[in-house]
Parts: sequence; structure tokens; C-alpha cells
Amino acid sequence: MFPYRWLPRTIIPNILYFFRSIKDGIKNIVRWTPIIWDDFDWDWEPLAKIMEYKLRRMSKMQQHGVSMNSDKYAKQTLICAELLKRLREDDMGGVSAHQHMARTNEWQKMLGKILGKNLRCWWD
Repeated sequence: MFPYRWLPRTIIPNILYFFRSIKDGIKNIVRWTPIIWDDFDWDWEPLAKIMEYKLRRMSKMQQHGVSMNSDKYAKQTLICAELLKRLREDDMGGVSAHQHMARTNEWQKMLGKILGKNLRCWWD
């Protein structure tokens, strides 16, 4: 029997959701503050860092099996995160400028292809 007859059945879940969202919001503020702190609008690296962080978190969530293709999605998101890390941390490392540019372009193309093809699928 519903204990609070005077409250509609939808109010209690909404109240619980409200408090849960406050708790999750505070966790997000704490979790994301170090990442956002270094964000600048004139540089691509902070965006890459934000995307890498988010994709790594998504990969961990997918590893816990939240959808039918969780293993596949976890691998795809982790690959994208690694490509972003490589792009951010890449230096020429003794290779020629031409080879460096070719390698960087290949990583960018691979990242774009994976994101473009799968971004909306990861949320199933």
C-alpha cells in the first residue's frame, strides 16, 4: 500500500530524483573542476583533454555492460580517448616534419571516422 495517500504516486520518485541529481551534480563539479580549470577558448588541446576524459569515463561505464554491445563500445571509446591523448602529447620525436604531419593526419582521420560513425550508438 502506498504510505502517503495524499501525495500522487509521481511526486515521491520526482523528489528522490531531485535529491539524487543534486548529489550527482556535486560529484560532477568535483570530478570535472581540474579538467575544466585549464580550458581556454583559443586552443584545441583543452577540448581534446575534455573529450579524452569523457571518453575514458564512458569506456569504464561500458565495461560494466550497460548495453548489448558494451564491449565493442568500450573499445571504441577507449580508442578515441587514446587517439586524443596521442594528438595532445605528440611531438616530432626525431621524425621528419612530413612524417610527423602524415602520422598526425592519420590519427585525426581515424578519430573522426570512429566518432562520426559511432557517436550516437554509444548511448543505446
